[in-house]
Amino acid sequence: MEESDVQPTASTSRLQDVTDLSEVLVSGSSDKLTPIVLNRPESKEYLSKLTEFSLKRLYGEPSTLQTQSHHLTSSLTSLTHTSYPTFLSLHKTTTALTNSLESLATSLSSLLDTSLPALEESATNWKDRTEEVLRERSRAKVVLDQHDKIRDLLDIPLLIDACVRNGYFAEALSLAAHAKSLSSSSSFQDKSPPLILQSVLSEVHTSVTQMLLSLLATLYEPNKKLPALWKAVNFLRKMDGFGPNSPFASPTSKAKIQVYLSSEDIVTSDEEISSEEQIALAFLVGRETCLKSTLETVGNDVTRLTKDPERTLDDREREDLARYLKSYIDAWREGAYDIITQYTTIFLERSSSQSSIRTGHTPVTATSSALSLEQETLRLHSLITTYASHALNNHLLPILSPALPKLSLGLLPSLLTQLTYCSTAFARVGVDFRSILSIMFANAILQVVTSDLRSVQAKWEQRLRKASGPPNTSASSNSSRRQITPPSKWLVTAAAAGSPPVPASPPQPQGPAHIPPQMLASYPPLAEHTNSLLGVFNNLRLLAPVSILPDLVKVVDEVVAEGGKGVLGYLRAFSGSLGVNYNTAVTEDEVDRRKREKKIAGAVGDAWFSVFVPFVRRALVEGVYSISLADIAGKKDGGAETQLEEQVKMWEQLKPGFLSQED
Repeated sequence: MEESDVQPTASTSRLQDVTDLSEVLVSGSSDKLTPIVLNRPESKEYLSKLTEFSLKRLYGEPSTLQTQSHHLTSSLTSLTHTSYPTFLSLHKTTTALTNSLESLATSLSSLLDTSLPALEESATNWKDRTEEVLRERSRAKVVLDQHDKIRDLLDIPLLIDACVRNGYFAEALSLAAHAKSLSSSSSFQDKSPPLILQSVLSEVHTSVTQMLLSLLATLYEPNKKLPALWKAVNFLRKMDGFGPNSPFASPTSKAKIQVYLSSEDIVTSDEEISSEEQIALAFLVGRETCLKSTLETVGNDVTRLTKDPERTLDDREREDLARYLKSYIDAWREGAYDIITQYTTIFLERSSSQSSIRTGHTPVTATSSALSLEQETLRLHSLITTYASHALNNHLLPILSPALPKLSLGLLPSLLTQLTYCSTAFARVGVDFRSILSIMFANAILQVVTSDLRSVQAKWEQRLRKASGPPNTSASSNSSRRQITPPSKWLVTAAAAGSPPVPASPPQPQGPAHIPPQMLASYPPLAEHTNSLLGVFNNLRLLAPVSILPDLVKVVDEVVAEGGKGVLGYLRAFSGSLGVNYNTAVTEDEVDRRKREKKIAGAVGDAWFSVFVPFVRRALVEGVYSISLADIAGKKDGGAETQLEEQVKMWEQLKPGFLSQED
């Protein structure tokens, strides 16, 4: 329209032509897109230019358009191959931008439909919701203003715990007293303390209780010495650990307490146990536990060897038992002596200045005010006396009683020496148990000697049974003769078989009690039996209590009587095997042999009853104890000594038949 205004004539013609050309092209095409393409501005502009071309140019225009089309196609293809990533990125970006715009639209819709109404509602109720926050902030501001004081208050339990862990008990008590003073401040007289202060006081109480438990645990530690125990007990006194307000306080019920004022006067008073006595009891219980744990290891070895009363130990086991006993006695002596001396130093030897310090720190209770210092000291002294008796009767004596009789006589003197030194040391602290040792060792020695003598006698009886032969159930007398070993084969030496030595008819003066008669050397079994008995007496010589002499004499008489019974039985059996009257004739050599055997048997009997028996009794009484046998000869009990006398009488009756030369 604008071009028609500038050049009306020419433009009208051109437009008319274009219109016609467009119509022609539209009418000649069956494609529905052709009208749309031709109606585009650029298409109209190109068609209008075509009307201005010459005929020649119009004929060349298709070639030009085809050339340009090929060029454009080639350029577009090249561009597609070189720039396809850009196209893909552009497509992806365009898609993302589209999604973002859609999400933005959705968010804006949600903002307009939901958030803004909610914000409007919240803004409307803002005051109601902020009043509580303002109150909290006000309280927080108050806390912030008092921050230093609150922090110091809250640090008190932590500081007390740190002091307790590091052993600064005085500082811990000072902090606990400071916390308690805060609760009793004048500002809280009319009302209860605030909750934070109550919580702090509760934690302080827990920490102080832990400190109390730590101090009590110190009394149960095995390797603690006097300074550490002294410190722990002093702090228990300062804390009033067993006072009325303590968790470890004794029941309020009164108990009858016996106070030993002298050996004759016993005063019984209805008094409560004082705090000092309870601390002393806690001290003794703790140290007693440590002593038990120390003795248990060594005591198990002793118990293992002595748990069976009927078991007989060999030499090596006896040496082991003696070594275990020495270790046990040393451990008991060290542990019990330390407990007694520590108790005496801590509770019984306090000076007046220490007593005044204790009074200044410990609240004065009704019980402590009722008891005088002298009465409390007597009661504390009775505690350690009772404990000393307990330690002796429950730890030492029960171990020694079953163990000592299982030792050999050679091992007992060293143990007695060790225990004597131990008792002497304990006598300095008022515990002298030497009298108990004398009775215990006397009984043990009696049992050991009796066992050794019985063992020697058992060997002698076994030898006699072997010589007598096994029991014969056959009725043949000839077989019974073959079962018994003749005396010449085992009772006498070959040199003395022809003329065996016999005691002199008038009794000769007796020799030394510790030297056996020379005549017994001609009878080897008797000599060996004598040496075995003398070996027991020699061991007894090292430690021979006089109090057990009558019992030892009785045991020796029983052993000798049993041996004499066996000898008489053998001689009778041998005499029976020889016979007196024979129905069959025997040779002269057989008669001479029987006479020699009977002579040897008679000499053996004389040696036993006239030499061996008196010497053995003298060897014990005179050789070991240096007491005349006549001093105890009149003390007959109708037992073994009477049996010996009866055996001697029996031998006197049998003796003529053995010494007679007629067969």
